[in-house]
Amino acid sequence: MNIYSKRSHQHGIGLIGFLLVLTAFGILGTVALKAMPAYMEYYSVQATVNRIAHDPLLQNDSDIRTAFDRQMQVDSIHDMSGRDLEISGGVVAMHYQKKIALTDTMTLLIDFDAASKP
Repeated sequence: MNIYSKRSHQHGIGLIGFLLVLTAFGILGTVALKAMPAYMEYYSVQATVNRIAHDPLLQNDSDIRTAFDRQMQVDSIHDMSGRDLEISGGVVAMHYQKKIALTDTMTLLIDFDAASKP
């Protein structure tokens, strides 16, 4: 019996498959790392909107907008201001977009909707 006549079955992933998977994870990781600051900013805006919407000391729209501007200044967020807030019926909301440059020719556009909880 010849030892070379038996075919062994390969198990696992080949080199080309491994490189394709590695490339896909690299691209997804890069996109996630570039989008992370925008999501951190969104969570900060969401927390601020919730806090000022439920603050009993803020009675009118002008006070709410001023409080929002102060908090954005503390959080070093300069892309939005209290003028961008939508205030109606005790609900404070902000809708905005973020453009994130991925490469010279590709950008990622994310729509954010931050609204206070009733």
